Amino acid sequence: MSPRVVLLGLGGLSADILQKLSGAGWLPNLSDLLARGALFPLEGPTPPFADAEWSVLLSGADPGKTGFLEGWRKRPGSYFPEKASFLSLDCREGESLLSTAEDAVFLDVPLNGALPHVEERFDSVRILRKSRRGIWSEELFSSPFPFAGVSSDDSGKSRVDGHVLVERLTRKTILEGLALSRIQDDGPPRLVVCGFLALDRILSRFYQDLRLLWQGFDRPRLRESLRLFFRVFDDAVGQAFHRASSDTIVLAVSGHGYGPLRKSLNLNAFLHSRKDLSFRDKGPLDFFFRRMLSPALRGMGLRREPLRRALDRFALGRVIDRAGEPLSSEIGHIDWSRTRAFALTRTGIHLNVRGSEPRGILSPGREERSLGEEIISELKRLVDPENGLPVIRDVRWREELFDGPRTRELPHLIVSGWDGSYGIGDWRKTGSPGSVFSDPQDRTGSPVPSGFVCVSERFGAFPVCDVRKIDHVAPAIRKILSASRKPALSESAFLAPRPKEA
Repeated sequence: MSPRVVLLGLGGLSADILQKLSGAGWLPNLSDLLARGALFPLEGPTPPFADAEWSVLLSGADPGKTGFLEGWRKRPGSYFPEKASFLSLDCREGESLLSTAEDAVFLDVPLNGALPHVEERFDSVRILRKSRRGIWSEELFSSPFPFAGVSSDDSGKSRVDGHVLVERLTRKTILEGLALSRIQDDGPPRLVVCGFLALDRILSRFYQDLRLLWQGFDRPRLRESLRLFFRVFDDAVGQAFHRASSDTIVLAVSGHGYGPLRKSLNLNAFLHSRKDLSFRDKGPLDFFFRRMLSPALRGMGLRREPLRRALDRFALGRVIDRAGEPLSSEIGHIDWSRTRAFALTRTGIHLNVRGSEPRGILSPGREERSLGEEIISELKRLVDPENGLPVIRDVRWREELFDGPRTRELPHLIVSGWDGSYGIGDWRKTGSPGSVFSDPQDRTGSPVPSGFVCVSERFGAFPVCDVRKIDHVAPAIRKILSASRKPALSESAFLAPRPKEA
């Protein structure tokens, strides 16, 4: 019988966090999975963010081969970025799980689906299926129970209380577990991939609170809320583990962990402080677009990227690119005639080069190279004004990091190393210049590149020794799915030995 694979995405967990949660008794099922199998370190993506992790994990290729950095890719001849989706990754030849997997189900994977984008909903999870004929379909697995509301702060802006957020994410994880159980019970497909999106959100928002609990500080209300979340999450993992048939390999993968977050750093604010990035003067139209028209259009469910794809069929896609402010205001207010450099990902900097950009002002060659080296040098000298310590450890030209056929679609400069206690802020927050350094607001955890891969021994042979980087996972799964029968343990010359206890 051909083997099956259940891939559990546990992004946000590191071996260290896993050990602390297991030691506290919060993850008994996952601890059981680890006890029966083997845990190996895994080199995650650059940078260690969730969208970057899933883009590489599903495609089996690094950004040099896909053009997606952090799950974003700038379209040639346009300033508007494209988010990684099942469609864009599916079209790539090579080791992609999406282009080769038949009879596959993807449950709450954090990338746009095959159908038009749907806003995140806490009361449902998205299930994407690919049939043996290669046809995608989508459904929502919804909760029949009402969710807690949203409170407001003194300024009138809506915000979600911490305990309310934990409750919402707990319910979402319950739905993920129920949907995963239903999929496994109802004629299980060859490949099942489950994202467990709430886990990353919990660790990002509540890492410092968990750290205090591990250190023995008693915070009863928050402790019980978080413990309930991890109990629900662990039950979902346990269901996947215990419902798996004898011909199924259960694989748990995490491409990044979390560490304490001190401050946020924004590259666009840094470029603005150098006068490399300029904004248009604000006027009545700006208020109309940003505060009235854009929210109204988004509220109606209109999205720029699906609309652009539709207009592309009639060679009208650039209409949206040129007049994109109502649907993508974070790009539309940049003054390109005075902009030399800009960031469309959190860690990548594009140079506005004449001939390759629609309104480029830099001369290609010497001027382009000179500005890039100047930005690299100044970023490496960037210090936190409060303590005088450097923050950026390394910045590279894209060709120094990647050598794939789509390397030239990546940002010219990529911040590849920085102090992990400084989170890189969202690139889209360019509505006002802002500060280079700022408080992280609702986040207390910073993603760090310390992932792992775990496979249970009792499910047979998996080429763990071939899996040392996250882009190795998809080829290894494809190797298993293409096997005509499940190899016996005696035939498993390529099964990695169980690591010795320290």
